[in-house]
Amino acid sequence: MRANQKQLLGYKPHPFHDIAEVETFLARRDGKVCGRIAAILNHAHNKRYEEKRGFFGFFESIDDQQVAQALFDAVARWFEQHGIRAIRGPANPSMNYECGLLIDGFDSPPTFMMTYNKPYYARLIEGCGYRKTHDLLAYFGHRDRLPEIQERLGGILEQAKRRSNVTIRHMNRRRFQEDVELFLDLYNRSLVSMWGFVPLSEGELRHLAADLRYLLIPELALAAESDGQPVGVILAIPDYNPLIKKIDGRLFPFGFIRLLLGKRRVKRVRIVSI
Repeated sequence: MRANQKQLLGYKPHPFHDIAEVETFLARRDGKVCGRIAAILNHAHNKRYEEKRGFFGFFESIDDQQVAQALFDAVARWFEQHGIRAIRGPANPSMNYECGLLIDGFDSPPTFMMTYNKPYYARLIEGCGYRKTHDLLAYFGHRDRLPEIQERLGGILEQAKRRSNVTIRHMNRRRFQEDVELFLDLYNRSLVSMWGFVPLSEGELRHLAADLRYLLIPELALAAESDGQPVGVILAIPDYNPLIKKIDGRLFPFGFIRLLLGKRRVKRVRIVSI
């Protein structure tokens, strides 16, 4: 969404900027914009990992190595002013948001809240001296496989539920804020060993929850409880991308109405976090 991008880039208030600084750059040729990039100084990351590292993100460019090089040179110069020489990306603006570079899977459409880019981006970025540091994988499933999975795992599931006294419930809209805090606690405690992970701040999660409150479907946001204590969550959201494309990322004046009316017709689901 255009409004959300303005916030993440620092043009509007967002709690991410309480823990980070963002500087943005445009490349122009003959007065026409042909590329963009952001330099991101994530103080929370550097404090957690005791590093002096910068991040780049929000990279877009025409297929021209000279344009890409100029953008990355601008980022490097800005970081050098802050005493930083190690740079990683793309992070848009951190690992808790859209991150990574698509290098395979261009035969499928973009998915909600996941990165997507032109196939030549990897060549441009590597042409500027960068090398892959970590694989990020996305998985695809189809409902036709559910009977097979249930047959294979159903018995194990029932045994596990009996042994651990687990019950499953969906999100309660009347307890929305309480469920958001439950999700934050489990998210931050569960992912501490994940590569590059920095816990979401309370402000960030509250902001994210406010953005998604009317897009969530309670039956797709589930919590597992054992003896009344939360032990797991899964958050899935309809893939709104086809609808966002139709409204050109603009919620107003009527985009949000088309978004809300169309969500029950969406045929794909994005599992955001488990």
